[in-house]
Formats: sequence, structure tokens, C-alpha cells
Amino acid sequence: MKRNSSNQHIVTYDRILLGCYILLCGVGLYMMMNIASNQNEPTYIRNHIIFLTVSIISTLIVFRFPNIGKMKWLPMTLIAISIVLLIVVLIAGKTAKGGTRAIRFMGIGFQPSFLARVALIFLFADHFSKKQEALATSYFKGLIQNFYPLIIITGIIYFLIYIERHLSTIVINAATLLTLTVYAGIRYRYVFILLLIGVLGFMAVISFGDKFRGDRLDAYRTYFLLTQSETAEPGPSDYNVRESITALSRGGFLGTGVNRGRAKHSYLPEARTDYIFTVIGEELGFIGAFAVFFLHCVIFFRAFKTANQQENLYLRLLCAGLALNIFYNVLVNTGVAMSIIPSTGNTLPFISYGGSALLIDSLSVGVILNIGSKRKTL
Repeated sequence: MKRNSSNQHIVTYDRILLGCYILLCGVGLYMMMNIASNQNEPTYIRNHIIFLTVSIISTLIVFRFPNIGKMKWLPMTLIAISIVLLIVVLIAGKTAKGGTRAIRFMGIGFQPSFLARVALIFLFADHFSKKQEALATSYFKGLIQNFYPLIIITGIIYFLIYIERHLSTIVINAATLLTLTVYAGIRYRYVFILLLIGVLGFMAVISFGDKFRGDRLDAYRTYFLLTQSETAEPGPSDYNVRESITALSRGGFLGTGVNRGRAKHSYLPEARTDYIFTVIGEELGFIGAFAVFFLHCVIFFRAFKTANQQENLYLRLLCAGLALNIFYNVLVNTGVAMSIIPSTGNTLPFISYGGSALLIDSLSVGVILNIGSKRKTL
């Protein structure tokens, strides 16, 4: 007689991963209260508390949900929902900061691009698990024949996101999917082909796309590659870069102390989101910034450990893909703050202000905890 899976009881789970997630959420709430109170914007505190509460509750629900690996309908369902929402954004979305990325309902915005990049991870993990041998042994023509659905669906989603002017999401997701493809066992010679295609596509977008992206690369060359005098006056495209570097330099090893930093006082317009790592580095110093980065690293390595322990290939790839997605976002956000990579709009997982990213990243943690948990039937 088949037992009801809903009567399963969680015996063990990754408490370290869950603890790091809660700690980072706590740091994010503290920083948001710190920034918003100094800017006299209590609405952001209220919204962030709502976002955080919903995200944590959703994470715990997904964590306890039984048999997530048997929900074979989930990948295509997420893809269908993502495509529909991306089209809705183009029709009725709100335009802000040069891009149309969010749907607003009852005063709350949601960016479908964050859901789309996770949906692609579900899809790739599912397809690779079904055709692992073809991935590992096929030549280029065989790869096209076996995986053309992935190419078509990814192309449609990337096209819609590109129209919304959210290139950073495409770059991060492309890096995630490429790494996942390597992890799944593709031949290395084809990795270089895929990488070359991605680089050529990126160069084409920069060369023939919107001018502001080229301006950001110019600012990157100025301050990271030192192609210009440090005494040069900041232009409109390099202002954030200069202010971020200045703030991190002021922070030093121990930081200026809470409420003594200047970056959050409108010196950095995106202090709550893209440059929140800068505020942490300025007020809490290298020690505080390193602690935040270390907690993210712990989540990544614990998640990858969970992935490597899975016998089910779909769950292994799914767990690895979600871990990569979170960690690449961390690398991009911290890299931008330190001018290691060109400036781009991207949030710091679990810390930056923003409901869409916080919810999707939190749900990803819930899925990882779900996959790694051990259960018994009562």
C-alpha cells in the first residue's frame, strides 16, 4: 500500500545553510533600517519588512514541501509563466531608469526576469538529466538535435529580457547555465564554442546597443585599468564608480562606524540596492564586508555539497544551478562595488532592497534545503 508523501517528517537538514541565510537576511534588514532612517524614508523600511517576511515564510513552505523532485511539470510551467509575465511587462510594465522591467499590482512591483532565470535552471536541469549521455558523447550536430528546445526557449526569454533592457540578468544567467552545462558533463571543446558565442553576442550589444553601456565600460577602464588621471572630474557615467571607491577607501579595515558613513547620504543614489555592499564596506570596514561575503560563500559551498550528495541527477543539477545563480549575483554585486567589473544594476542576495530578487533567491534557498533534507514517513 502506497504511503501518503504528505506524512513525511524532516529528520535532518542543513542547519548551517539555513543559519547563514537567516543571518544575511538580518544584516539586510539592519542595513535597510540604517539607510532608510538616515534618508528619512520609512516607506522603504516598511516595504522591506513585508518583502522579508513573505520571503522567509515562502522559503520555509518550499523547504517542507514533499517530493519536489517528482514534480516533472514544474520546469515547463515556470517557463510558461515567465514568458507570459515577460510579455505582460512589455505591454503594461512600469518604465524606470531607462528600462521596462516590472509589473506593478496594488503598489507592489515584480520583475519577471528574476523568475525567468530560475525557470531556465529548472528547465536545463530537467533536460540534461534526461539526456546526460547525449550531452557527454554527442558531437556538435548531435548537441543541436538533442538540445534545440533549450536553445529556442532560452533565445525567446533572452530576447524579451533584452528588450526590457536588463542585460545584467542575461549575462549572469548565461554564466550560470554555461557553468551548469560544464557540471553536467559536456565536452570541453564545446564549452569554448559556447563561450565564444556569448562573448561575440555581448560585444555586439555593447557596440550597437544603447550608448550608456559603452559609457559604463569607459568608466571601468578609467578607474580599474587606470587609463586616466585620478584627479579627473567625474562624469555622469562614472560618478557611482568614483563614489563607491571613495566610500570603500574611507572604510578601511574597521570601518567608519555605523551612521558615520557618507555614501548612504545620497552620495550613492543606489545605496539600497546596487551599492549596498559599498555602504557595508564603508561603515563596517573590510571586516564587515568580508563577513557578509563569507556568509554567501558558506551558502554556496554548502549548496554544492548538497548537490554532490544527490543520486538523482535532476536534483543534483537543479541544486548546483540555483547555488551558482545566487553566487554569481554576489560576485557581480561585490565586483561592481569594488570596480573589479563594469557597473551594472544588480542586487546583493538577501541584503539589497527589492522584493522580486529577495523572494526568488529565498525560494531558491528553500529548494536547496528541500533537496538536502532527509525525511521519514510517519
